[in-house]
Order: sequence, then C-alpha cells, then structure tokens
Amino acid sequence: MTVGLTMAVKALEKGHSASVILFIDAVKLAKPNALDSVDIGAPFKPAKDLLEKFIEQGGNVLVCGACMEHNGIKESEIDPRFEVINGDDVVDLMMGAKGSLQLS
Repeated sequence: MTVGLTMAVKALEKGHSASVILFIDAVKLAKPNALDSVDIGAPFKPAKDLLEKFIEQGGNVLVCGACMEHNGIKESEIDPRFEVINGDDVVDLMMGAKGSLQLS
C-alpha cells in the first residue's frame, strides 16, 4: 500500500489524475484508521500520511464492492471518503485511462 500511495501522490504532483482501487484482501484497508500503524520506513513516508496527502490533492480511493462482500465488510464500515465500485466501473475506468500502474 505504501508504494502504491507513493506513486499515486507522485502522479498527482505531476498534474495527472489518480485513483487507487482496493481489491481482494486490500479492501480491509478501506476501514477508517486501517493505515495508522503502516510505516515501512525510509525512504517512504507512513501510509497514513500518504493517504491524507493523496486525498487532499484530489486523489480517489475506490473499493471493490464484491471484494468487500467476500470479506464480510459492509459499506457502512469503510472510510466515508472512499467510493464503492463494481466490476463494470473497473472496466470503464481501465478502458478510459491514459495509463495505469498496477501493484500487487
């Protein structure tokens, strides 16, 4: 998550738009304060700080609704700043993007 958010912040700083999509087990990171203790150390900033900067600069965090259901997470349990999307939305976003960076 730290590397993904770092790259997403860099994209925004370069004038691009950026969205981070949480899939599979990563949907657990959509819960409020889930990133508070994530800090992998230098040269990276703590994940919580990166997330806040990403959102402040206009980034979007999108969460796979099917993955949430699979992991037993309700929409009411996730950060209200995040948007729940479905497979159709992912296809539309990817097909309409000028480019993408996928990390796993």
